[in-house]
Amino acid sequence: MISLEKYGALILLGILFLSVPVQAQTPKRSFKQDDVWSIFTRKKFEARRDSISALPMELYKPYFAITPFVGYNPAYGMLVGVGSSIGMHLGDPKTTPLSSASIVINFTSKSQKILNLRTNIITSGSRFILRGDWRYMIFSQPTYGLGSGIEHSGGGGIIFGEGGETDPYTGETQQINYDYLRFYETIYFRVSGKMYIGLGYCLDNFSKVVDHALNLDTVPPKLTSHYIYSVEHGFQPKEQNMSGISLEFLFDSRDNTIRPTKGYFANVAFRPNFIFLGSTKNSWMVNTEFRTYVSLSKKRRDHLIGFWYIGQFTEKGAIPYLGLPGIGWDMYNRTGRGYVQGSIRGVNLIYGEAEYRFPISRYTGILGGVLFINGTTADADDGTPKLFEYIDPAAGFGLRVMFNRKTLSNLTIDCGFGANGSIGIYFNLNETF
Repeated sequence: MISLEKYGALILLGILFLSVPVQAQTPKRSFKQDDVWSIFTRKKFEARRDSISALPMELYKPYFAITPFVGYNPAYGMLVGVGSSIGMHLGDPKTTPLSSASIVINFTSKSQKILNLRTNIITSGSRFILRGDWRYMIFSQPTYGLGSGIEHSGGGGIIFGEGGETDPYTGETQQINYDYLRFYETIYFRVSGKMYIGLGYCLDNFSKVVDHALNLDTVPPKLTSHYIYSVEHGFQPKEQNMSGISLEFLFDSRDNTIRPTKGYFANVAFRPNFIFLGSTKNSWMVNTEFRTYVSLSKKRRDHLIGFWYIGQFTEKGAIPYLGLPGIGWDMYNRTGRGYVQGSIRGVNLIYGEAEYRFPISRYTGILGGVLFINGTTADADDGTPKLFEYIDPAAGFGLRVMFNRKTLSNLTIDCGFGANGSIGIYFNLNETF
């Protein structure tokens, strides 16, 4: 049984987590918004059962939600940050889903700095989609080697899904500090209905890598998984680069990109990395993803079960150790609730998750809850372990608080439990998937 007393230092100082909606003034309407701020503006809520429906939005007008937060952990010190979610319609809502963007800035007293910008822009009539994932991070992270089934340290902490988790590490982990630059940008062209083809550019740069557990001066030398992998595959341990193009196929029929309740999302991306584009080595990766949602109520579309799959595969060549597929390194850092980001890593990785979402507020839709279960399998470069030889499971529960009815943006708070005593408390903007 997991004892929360172990994490008393994390919880004692607490989390200040405020949600402040910001939007330009609009003409008065006859309806009332059913979001968390309605509590302070009205005494009685309207009895509206289909409370998941978004309120009307003006065309080309951005709607913002800003979330500042602060956390503490003895290992990394104080963490402060701010996140913002933006929604906007760039065309007729009947033919143009909501465009969205999120930006997050985190700082810690141990010199971590994280800047993330993610965009999903859908032009009028859904003719084009532009997806971007830009990051700059002065970062530190514990690693455990390659493959699933590894006995992690059993650590846990307060984890901000956009980066900057405050996880205590022990001598069993291999702590790495590094600077990280990611620039992914893809433009999708509609070919038919909800089907698109995409062309993009992807850059991952890992520099100033410091492997704290590495000691080459002892007899015998104390080697780490990162160092051994880098030397065996011809990488300079202190800096590696991945630079290549992305050829993609996309199908997206979701009703809302921020808080979907129906439809499908399927993506297949072929990513060749080339030395002539600046990559340290030539390589070939294939990334696959699928999501869908099954409604359990005709009156409450937010009462559903969601399914999520991610498969990431190294097909040819060698990938830098820090660039190998790992949990928590997807576009929105959402995979692997129950474990610390990057604690499960492999040459190939398959992840699956199911989440049960249910309303708590009967009429207003302000509060909701989730129960989730997930599993991850990964392999090592030497084939031990293999895919599906071990599966790292996790499960947990969470709370949802709607704070902007126009975009259906919400605050998510989850608690996940993994194997070997792993535990995490996760704060995010908008649904996990």
